[in-house]
Amino acid sequence: MRVAIDGQFLKFPPSGTGTYLRNLLDALPTAAADIAVTVVDPTDEANWPRHWRLLPAAIRNEPRLCRSNWEALGFGKAAELLSDIDLLHIPSMAAPLRSRLPYVVTVHDAIPFVLPEYRASRAMRAHLALMQRTIAKATLILTPSNAAALDLVSVLGLPAGKIRVTPEAADPRCVPSERMDVLEAVRLWFGITGPFCFTVGGLDVRKRVDLLIEAFARSLPDLPDGARLVIGGKAHSSNSEIYPPLEPVIERFGVRDRIIVTGWLDDQEKIALYQAATVYVTPSIYEGFGLTALEAMACGTPVIAANRTSLPEIVGDAGMLIEPNAPALGRALIELMNNETLRSELRAKGLERASRYSWERTAELTADAYREAVEIANQTI
Repeated sequence: MRVAIDGQFLKFPPSGTGTYLRNLLDALPTAAADIAVTVVDPTDEANWPRHWRLLPAAIRNEPRLCRSNWEALGFGKAAELLSDIDLLHIPSMAAPLRSRLPYVVTVHDAIPFVLPEYRASRAMRAHLALMQRTIAKATLILTPSNAAALDLVSVLGLPAGKIRVTPEAADPRCVPSERMDVLEAVRLWFGITGPFCFTVGGLDVRKRVDLLIEAFARSLPDLPDGARLVIGGKAHSSNSEIYPPLEPVIERFGVRDRIIVTGWLDDQEKIALYQAATVYVTPSIYEGFGLTALEAMACGTPVIAANRTSLPEIVGDAGMLIEPNAPALGRALIELMNNETLRSELRAKGLERASRYSWERTAELTADAYREAVEIANQTI
């Protein structure tokens, strides 16, 4: 079997979809030796339809127009020019307007359909409406959690019979570190003294980092001496509706000297902070999978997570699940930061739970979906 995969996210800045695609591509050759994968590169102009290549450069170089046209027209056309392709795989919430080949789509979540901030512009609403129709034509739809699958049915109206859950996994490098010199080096690099809680992500509004700052500030009198909050990551755009600035919140609660905002982190830095953290916290109100919580558990760090969407499914009883409000989050911080016995218990449970997930298993389930999709397509010919 030959599968063509849209490779655009390999060229973008680091993102969850890019991480998913890289890990899936790494694991597929071992998990499915019978499947040959071709990654279709949108930066190769030869892969674009002729009409696009004839357009003025100003249009072709506009990022949003370029991405929309690639998803709606470019990838499907480019894949059809390849020889003997049996199936297309689009690893994000998009699909070709037309395709003579069957295709599967990975829809990681229903965020823009559930949270209005993510569909504020008319252009975004039009794009989502179009993609909702094209995704519905997919032979199968992959999604990383049962919570996400339920939303695809209840919110997007996608048929449950087409949906296959293919859980993701932590980076294989996410393991506990016993090297105290490495842990001390990362603390020194970021200027961290004392125990600290850590959170990382795109800092968008659903992550509720503002709530974490408030809970941390209000809990400080009851936290261990010298406790810090370390916030990793950076906003993906200047849109303040989706990425509200953190500085006003930090200033309002007067905790500038107790909070470290790292900015963008590479994988090595992020993993080192997971390993060195006393506690990892994700008060996010919507996660399609909850990857950062899983990565923290794989690093042996106890987790506090919001009892929302996929997080209870991923964390289970291996972490503290709380309502996403400042009092509940503050109580959890105080309890876990001060209780070494509880941290040790959750550390052991978290490592066991994280071990249930692997990219090899993700690749196996994905390959099963590929085979099923081709079989379905052959039956309808």
